[in-house]
Amino acid sequence: MRHNILPLKPTQPGHADVANTLKHETHVEVQLGDILPALTDALLSQRVWIRDFSEDKISISKDLYEIIMAYQRLKRAA
Repeated sequence: MRHNILPLKPTQPGHADVANTLKHETHVEVQLGDILPALTDALLSQRVWIRDFSEDKISISKDLYEIIMAYQRLKRAA
């Protein structure tokens, strides 16, 4: 099944009706830097909704995936 992906930057001017647009979309495309502060805070605060979405699949670039995997290996070795 192919999902529609809607490229959005909700913090930019001109996206006043983002909520109406999102009603019809199943996925949105955002920059990691736009959501990372909220995700970090939610993880550190142990928010329940983080666990609720923990098995959802996300799409990231191959480069980012490789960096994350290398970081995990280095962290375990330390």
